[in-house]
Amino acid sequence: MPLSRQLLLLVGVSVLLGLGARVVQKQAVPFWGFPKSVELVSPKDAFAIDMSASPDSAFAPSDKPYHVKLATAMGLYMKRKKTNVHFVDVRVAKLYAEGHIPGAVNIPFEHVAEYEAKLDSMPKADLVLCYCDGGDCHLSKDLAEHLIEGGWKRVAVYEGGWAEWSKETDFVATGSQPEEAQ
Repeated sequence: MPLSRQLLLLVGVSVLLGLGARVVQKQAVPFWGFPKSVELVSPKDAFAIDMSASPDSAFAPSDKPYHVKLATAMGLYMKRKKTNVHFVDVRVAKLYAEGHIPGAVNIPFEHVAEYEAKLDSMPKADLVLCYCDGGDCHLSKDLAEHLIEGGWKRVAVYEGGWAEWSKETDFVATGSQPEEAQ
């Protein structure tokens, strides 16, 4: 058999094996490139425009995390005690201690297994807003996906994260979490 036919046969068999592996995989494997990132959905615009709107109506239960911008994050911050909104900083404890959104709990994504009790203390019907450093930081999306898989239905990701929040607002806290909150 000529070399070109052998190469063509080898490539064809490889493609068929690759496609066969995709069929039997439980998780989707991208055909080309990198795995797809977590898909985010937008809350109803009414909440960002009308601060009298309820977070419950803007953030209905969903099987995908919500995407939140600064104005919406600030509105949720102002209503957090009345509407059961939990802010979760997913950065490492050192960065959390240097500065975080007041009232946010620290659950570093790299150690999420150690914080399951803290996660379980947040009712699954409440809205959980995750944030990290913003920009290219993917930790908040990773935790949001973990929460969705764990049964939470109202999860949001503030993509501007700490970088935007600390630059645009005066609501900043420092220090580590109290021992009883951990």
